[in-house]
Amino acid sequence: MSEHSPKKADYGSAEALRAMIAAARGDHPVDLVLRGAHYLDVFTGAWAYGDVAVHRGVIVGTGEAYTATTEVDASGQWIVPGFIDSHVHIESSLLTPARFQQAVLPEGTTSVVWDPHEIANVWGVAGIEWALAQAADALLDIFVMIPSCVPSTSPEMRLETSGAVLHAADLAPLRGHPKVLGLAEMMNFPGLLSGDPDIMAKLTDFAHMRRDGHCPQLSGKDLNAYGVAGIHSCHESTTLPEAQEKLRKGIHVLIREGSCTKDADALLPLLTPYSSACIGLCSDDRNPADIAAEGHLNATLNKALQRGMDEIPVLRAASYGAARLYGLDDRGAVAPGYKADLVLIAPRQGATWRQGLTVKATYKGGILVQAEALEHAATSRRATPKRRSLHLAAVEPEMLRVAAKGGQGSAAAVRVIGVLERQVLTASERAVLPVAGGQVLSDLSQDVLKIAVFERHHGTGQRSVAFVRGFHLTSGAIATSINHDSHNVICVGSSDALMVKALNILREIDGGIVVVSADGRCEQLPLEIAGLMTDRHPNTVATTLHRLKALTAAAGCRLDEPFLQLSFLALPVIPALKITDLGLVDGHNFSLVPVLIDG
Repeated sequence: MSEHSPKKADYGSAEALRAMIAAARGDHPVDLVLRGAHYLDVFTGAWAYGDVAVHRGVIVGTGEAYTATTEVDASGQWIVPGFIDSHVHIESSLLTPARFQQAVLPEGTTSVVWDPHEIANVWGVAGIEWALAQAADALLDIFVMIPSCVPSTSPEMRLETSGAVLHAADLAPLRGHPKVLGLAEMMNFPGLLSGDPDIMAKLTDFAHMRRDGHCPQLSGKDLNAYGVAGIHSCHESTTLPEAQEKLRKGIHVLIREGSCTKDADALLPLLTPYSSACIGLCSDDRNPADIAAEGHLNATLNKALQRGMDEIPVLRAASYGAARLYGLDDRGAVAPGYKADLVLIAPRQGATWRQGLTVKATYKGGILVQAEALEHAATSRRATPKRRSLHLAAVEPEMLRVAAKGGQGSAAAVRVIGVLERQVLTASERAVLPVAGGQVLSDLSQDVLKIAVFERHHGTGQRSVAFVRGFHLTSGAIATSINHDSHNVICVGSSDALMVKALNILREIDGGIVVVSADGRCEQLPLEIAGLMTDRHPNTVATTLHRLKALTAAAGCRLDEPFLQLSFLALPVIPALKITDLGLVDGHNFSLVPVLIDG
């Protein structure tokens, strides 16, 4: 457990403790009373009824009557603990933390556990320090897990080029920050299993803190070894048997429902009254358009409720369970001594919650969350210093050539990345493609398109070009500087000419998302902070995302979330076949493989 994890009833001094005890005994008026509501008792698994009293940001009484400076009639309302996102990359919301909280606090999310490895892959230690400074100033409680794998694979593997390489010695000094809970997702599980010295040092340095996992499809003795190393969680399970094995072996399961990766349908059966203290909910990567349309963690809650699940275990996992997993002992319950992070939800209809829940109000530390305060918090912050994001030369058509081998005639066999919709996993496929002018061509009739990655951090000019199936683009191209996790530039398109156009526009705006179509239309979302985030209002970003998606769909794309699907095609630690600036990566064997297939 982190020595910095907030503890219940830690008021800082004996004098402050006496004052809180007096408030709890009713010796003087408290700050706030929510009167006459049903509230969730996470300890006995039941709904209780009565008043909830708050003083100095802490719940000081439940059930009994109190006098208060502010009294709110909550009759007919239901009160639950604030939701805790147990694993999130705020950068993947495309928003700065100050803008991110504008999107999620009104949805009932009051605390998040942030792994800032996206900004760390671009800016290195300076990126983590930026994240910690942002977290310290936020209204939302943002706790930080220090990125363990920058880049996602060991540098010795030479599978990708990131903006930074962080070793154990770089991370250890960050342990003492009060917002740090531990070491973030250990993606390089092959390095862990083989005893890589730097990974051993990282795990040892953070041995007294939480150490998150990231081990898709790991099982058997290798999963045992992963647990022996002190890994306490994993959010990468995509099937129920996979999640069950991890939970049986003491690795807490985080049920993920993001914009691209949606695992709740498969994993929610794991959630029972017994397991709800051992499971957390997380968004991982969720954009503001989806948050505005469906909610944040409440989207997962509604999915569970609408399938007829008992609401108490689900709400318990979203609050108390997640708090216990990360040692956040001061929150996650509506009970005396706990932080007054409270969500008021609309009354249920009849005897069940099958209609889902509607968030009516969020109280953060006993203060009602209001749009004006969130906007002031976002606009009054000191601006992040501007720095160049894309160190990339102008792209020319010949840079996208895939040279054919001599003697191949009019066709060539190639490896193809197979997109699996709503999954980070991919398939390793093959195709026979036409050859002309000494180069292998894409083939729209087979839905086999070119995909390219350009190194953008150091100006090396390094790039790779391969093939992908699953986008169904027939008259357009997508380019983005969001490219998990090294965040080089990635592009897919129906023609070389459209790919070149999209890449050069992306270069001009210095990072973001660009979509171009054959009829000359173009939509773009500049991301001025590291090519990952913007300080624009969440509603503005959501509107722009809708325009980008509409143009992508008009160009033939059938994917619900084309931009995140594209960016995850560069994550080499996830099977089966991925692409980085250095080439195609076999995600099972962690090795580079050629695009062309011999024989």
